[in-house]
Amino acid sequence: MEGALSLVALVAVVVSAGAITVAAHFRKDRAAALRAWAHANGWHYTDHHPHPLEDSVLPRTVHGQHARSQHVLTGRRGARLVTAFEYTHTATAADRRGTGRSRHTYRIVAVRTPGPNAELEIRRRVEPRSATGDGPDPVDAVFDTAFQTTGNDSAFTRAVLDRATRMWLLADSRSRSLPVRFSGDHVLTWAPMRLDPDRALTAADYLIELVDRVPSTAWNGRTTGR
Repeated sequence: MEGALSLVALVAVVVSAGAITVAAHFRKDRAAALRAWAHANGWHYTDHHPHPLEDSVLPRTVHGQHARSQHVLTGRRGARLVTAFEYTHTATAADRRGTGRSRHTYRIVAVRTPGPNAELEIRRRVEPRSATGDGPDPVDAVFDTAFQTTGNDSAFTRAVLDRATRMWLLADSRSRSLPVRFSGDHVLTWAPMRLDPDRALTAADYLIELVDRVPSTAWNGRTTGR
């Protein structure tokens, strides 16, 4: 009996060691592929970085214990500085039982803004709510049924979400899968997936179009993103 138990323990150790070796090899290959992409496109690759977005605050939905920012790509898309990376944190015990995953992974894509921002988050509602009334501008009623916005500075929110930008967000299908957050000196979007450089560029283009629509007055006189 003791011999059988020892054999089981030995097999468990070998399987565990094999899994660790495969994971390390996969990570090394993936880092090499991302580094090669960065070199080919004139970008910079960093394996991990403690604060890739400086003092920008990530959305609450991606927060978790033992967080790590890894596979960080930085470069320019036109005139705009773009940062894309993976943000991971430890899964809860319930998540591990349900999915078998030990960590959650999110792709973060961020564009530096012309000036510091107030905190502002814009995302599509999972279920559009009923309109409360036409109001003075029908665009307001339609936008409020489709989007949820949370901010700490009403003047900044109004400057970012002027009528033309609200109409653009309503019409652009990318807004359905790319939530947006203004924070610190960046505007960013996130999604539960690993980093793919080409898909990250698609998200960056969306953020750049949004920034280009924001009037410069949104950043006038702002000295802090808080």
